[in-house]
Amino acid sequence: MRRLLPLLFLLACSAPPPVILFPTQPAAPPEVSTIVVPVSASLKPLLPQLEANIPKSLAKLDAYEMEPRGRFGLKYRVARDPITLNMVGAGLHATTTVHYALEGCARAGSKMWPCISCGFGEPMRDANIALHSHFEWDQNWRLRSKTTAQPVDFPNKCGVTILDINISDWKLAPMVNDQLRELAKTIDGNTPQLSNIRPMAQQAWKELQSPFELAPRTWLVLEPVDVALGPIHGSGLDVESTFVMRTRTRVIVGEKPVIAMKPLPPLRTAEDSTAAGIRVPFDLQLSYAEASRLLSEQFAGKKFGDLTIESLELSPSKKEGRIAIKANVAMKHYRGPVTLDGIPLFDSATSSLAITEVDYELNPKHKSPFLRLADRVSHDTLRARLRENAHWTITKEIAGIRNEIDRGMTRQLAPGATLRGHITSIQPVSVVANDAGIGIRVIAVGDATVTLTPP
Repeated sequence: MRRLLPLLFLLACSAPPPVILFPTQPAAPPEVSTIVVPVSASLKPLLPQLEANIPKSLAKLDAYEMEPRGRFGLKYRVARDPITLNMVGAGLHATTTVHYALEGCARAGSKMWPCISCGFGEPMRDANIALHSHFEWDQNWRLRSKTTAQPVDFPNKCGVTILDINISDWKLAPMVNDQLRELAKTIDGNTPQLSNIRPMAQQAWKELQSPFELAPRTWLVLEPVDVALGPIHGSGLDVESTFVMRTRTRVIVGEKPVIAMKPLPPLRTAEDSTAAGIRVPFDLQLSYAEASRLLSEQFAGKKFGDLTIESLELSPSKKEGRIAIKANVAMKHYRGPVTLDGIPLFDSATSSLAITEVDYELNPKHKSPFLRLADRVSHDTLRARLRENAHWTITKEIAGIRNEIDRGMTRQLAPGATLRGHITSIQPVSVVANDAGIGIRVIAVGDATVTLTPP
């Protein structure tokens, strides 16, 4: 049984394998596979740029800063906390707290009086600044952001009013708004520079289209169709997203195929970002000689009541789609050949090849001596035993194919781009009898990702 389906991809050096690619069945059509491309970008470089562009403190303490009409003057101290960036869901939140102290004095001749203050001689007052950046990928494979400021929160607002003018609104609000605008400008201006993955995506797209040799004259071919964009999310300072590449996947036997390279397409929005995995179709063939040997190992010398099956030989049947079974039997009233036929099928319940609908192959010009001489019980016994036992498990036998497909799906595509694939199951989908043997069409099913690592 362990030799039922010698693997196509592990070709023996000493002798040709009994299982070869099935040449007479129409080539397996390509299967549509999806290759997941996790993409991430770090926003850590934004922090030093923000800290450098936004003043940490502002102060006017040595003299009063007069308002344009000279009616009052102002002293102030403003200091901000470090800026905090944090991805929450699909957006980036930038926050900081500005601490401030204000003193406003009316001008009375050469004197500045009366004066009102907050934050001097007491804890400084606070203004909480928050911005939200919405991220999206553009068609040039860059991450872009659109940043909007949230209303400033004054948990302990300073209500210093001179000449019916709120000094907080007159002086503090413009300073806070300047910081908000600079924060938004820095974030939106630098985000695309942190996330340009087009060069790596271009190289990966190109290399995916290059046929990969699984075995001599056996090629794994991926034909990319398009790229879809999944939702953006993240945590901390990391932005994450997923691209899904749809490819047509197949195995080709013969000379290395010439593939017309397709250019990297613009991104599109994925309607469903859930990947369906890879599906690699290919055909195997079990020769009649090998099938006969295996069947004989199972039945030869076995005795069923008065009936002994001495040997079995499989060959093409005169009836399309069926297999001829020539059995040499021995019993009380007859010893000699018996010809039957059946239909090869894949039994999904047992994951095995089976010969079903076994019946005698009748030739009107030559009646079998077995049918003339043997009793009806022997007829039914032989047919029943073949129906019950003419099957072979193939799931285990072709499991080794996974290793070769895995090898073809796990390799470096380009500097910074690595394809990693894993076959989780081999699914036989059809069995066809023809003049050369038993053709088995299977699909290797698994998953694959392309990891892009920025330089």
